[in-house]
Amino acid sequence: MTGGVLAHHLFAESFSPDDTEGETMQFAIWSRRLSVVRRSRYARNRKKGQRLTNWFALSMSIVVMLTGLAACGTSASSSNGPVNLTYALWDPTEQVGYQQSINVFMQQHPNIHVTIEETPWAQYWQKLNTELAAGDAPDVFWDNVAYFPQFAQEGALMDLTPLIQQNKLNLSIYYPNLLGQFQYQGKYYGLPKDWDTISLFYNKAIFQKMGLPAPTNLTWNPTDGGTLLKLAQQLTVDKNGLHPNQAGFNSNAIQQYGFLSYNDNQEMYWNFIAENGGQFMNKPFGQFDFNQPKAVQALQFLVNLTTKWHVSPPASETNNISNVHVQLFGRGQVAMILAGSWNTSNIVQQSNFPFGITELPSGPAGRITVMNGLSDAIYARTPHPQEAWELEQWLASPQSQQIVSGGGYVWPGIQSIAPQYVAYWQKKGVDVNPFLQEASGQTTSYPITPGYNQASTEINDIFNDMFLGHIPVQQATNQAVQQGNAAIQSSTPGS
Repeated sequence: MTGGVLAHHLFAESFSPDDTEGETMQFAIWSRRLSVVRRSRYARNRKKGQRLTNWFALSMSIVVMLTGLAACGTSASSSNGPVNLTYALWDPTEQVGYQQSINVFMQQHPNIHVTIEETPWAQYWQKLNTELAAGDAPDVFWDNVAYFPQFAQEGALMDLTPLIQQNKLNLSIYYPNLLGQFQYQGKYYGLPKDWDTISLFYNKAIFQKMGLPAPTNLTWNPTDGGTLLKLAQQLTVDKNGLHPNQAGFNSNAIQQYGFLSYNDNQEMYWNFIAENGGQFMNKPFGQFDFNQPKAVQALQFLVNLTTKWHVSPPASETNNISNVHVQLFGRGQVAMILAGSWNTSNIVQQSNFPFGITELPSGPAGRITVMNGLSDAIYARTPHPQEAWELEQWLASPQSQQIVSGGGYVWPGIQSIAPQYVAYWQKKGVDVNPFLQEASGQTTSYPITPGYNQASTEINDIFNDMFLGHIPVQQATNQAVQQGNAAIQSSTPGS
C-alpha cells in the first residue's frame, strides 16, 4: 500500500465526473452492487423455501437504474455536499483509538464525515443482522470470522477484489493468514484490522512467595501431563498447605489453584487440540471432526486437570461465566491462566500484583496458538461505495494502524507496525512479546464456516457437562460433532 492519502487521490481521480474511464469504473461498481442486492435477496428467500416470481421485472428495473446512472455519470456518493458514513464497532476502549484515527481521516477528507457507532458485543450482532435485513446497515463495520461466512454467502459484504486491483494495494504487508480468513471463493471481503494470539499469564507474587522460577518453556502431554501438570501441582495448595500429589490433600478445601482449565474454545481447548496434532474442523467451510483420537486426548487432558488432578477449579465454578479466568486470576485464586492478547488491559486493571506473560506450554505437536483477527467490511448496499472504500483503505493503511497500535489498543494487521504495540506496553511495565513470537510460529485458525454461532452454542452446552465430568469425553465429542455439523448443514445455502 502506498499510504492512505495517496490511495485516496488515486481512487478519487479514477472517479472524476469528467473522466470517461472513471464513469465506466463507477458504472461497474454500481452494477456489481446492485447484482449483490439481487443475490442477497434471493439467498434469503431461498432459505425460507420461497422463489422469486418477478425476476424479469426486477431485471428490467436494474437496467433502468443503471442506464440512469450511466447517463448522469455520477452516483449518490459523489454529490457536492458532504457525505455521512457510519462506522460500527463493539469495543468502547478501542473506540477511543479509532476516533483518533477517524479524526485524521476526516481532516484529510473534508467531504466525508464519519460517525462511530459503538454497540456492546452482546447486542452488536443481533443489531447488525436486523439492520442488514432492513437494508440499513452501517457503511463500514467490524467483522468477525464467526459471522463472516454467513455474510459472504448472503451477499451482505462488498467484494473488495476489483478495488484492490484497481488501486494496486500491496497486500503483502499484512499477515497472510489474516487475509485468508476473510476470503470467500477467492475474493476479498475485508482488509485486516488487527489480530490476537493466546499466551500464558502468571502471578509473579505467587511464584516468588513459593520460590518457583518463571514458567517458561513448559510442556504437556496427554499421558503424564508433562511439566505443566507438575508445576500446577506445586502451585495448588489446600487449607492445610498440602499439594494434590501429597497424602492427605483435601480437594474440597483448596485455597489456591495452579492452573485454570475450563470450557472455553479460543483461549483454551482449540490450542491444546492443535498442539496434540488434532483439529477442530477439517477445513474452512468444511465439517467438524474433533471427535477423532488426537482431539479427544487433548480434551481429556483438560478435563483431567479439574476432575482427576484437582489443579484447576471445578467446572461448577467456571461454566458460562464471562471472563471467569480474568476474575479468578485477578483475585489471586489461580496462579496461571491462558488468555488472549485482547485481555491484557483487563488483567492490568483487575490485578493488584505483578504478573508476567510467557508463551503457551508446548504439546506433542509443538507450540501452536489460535491466531484470529478482525476485518473492516463494507456493506454491499451502502449508498456511498466510493467514500466507504476510501475509509476502508484508510483503516487498513500504515498511518491509521500506527495510530491505533501505537496507543496500545490492538495488534496491527500490518506486520511491520507490531513493534509500536510492544513499545507501548513496555512503557506500562508489561512485556507482550510472547504474543508476537507466537504469531510468527505455528498457528491455527478460528473455525470458518456458516452456522458456526448456532453450532458453538450446541457444542458449548455439551462441553459444559463434559467439563463437569458428567459425560465421557468421547461421548460428548461425538454428540457435539453431530449437532455442530447439523447446524452447518442447515445454514448452508441450497441445503
